[in-house]
Amino acid sequence: MEILTLDWNKYSDFTLATGSVDKSIMMWDIRRPEEPLLGLHGHTYAIRKVKCSPHRQNILMSVSYDRTWCLWDTSRPEPLVQRSEHHTEFCVGCDFNIFIEGLVATCGWDNVVAMWKLGTDPRA
Repeated sequence: MEILTLDWNKYSDFTLATGSVDKSIMMWDIRRPEEPLLGLHGHTYAIRKVKCSPHRQNILMSVSYDRTWCLWDTSRPEPLVQRSEHHTEFCVGCDFNIFIEGLVATCGWDNVVAMWKLGTDPRA
């Protein structure tokens, strides 16, 4: 499994998220690296970037070569909260605004940087 991206959980010294070519996002406790804590599946191509929320321990965002971004809540039985395809080419970057909770951005090979408040449509 080729890992393309990783990010530390800002609220846990031992937890990180990885995104892979096999379309999976895995949460890991580095004290027990032989077994992932959780697997997240919702993309149809490789995961290009994962980013853990600086505001909430259980929230992370991912973008993929399938041109989508996904918002995940790892505390829920069904962790996929929101999924959207608003780029016309590969989606390659994402981040949370550290000063304004809920403000996020993505970027893609289509030369678009999209910014929006979570819960709204990024295409608006």
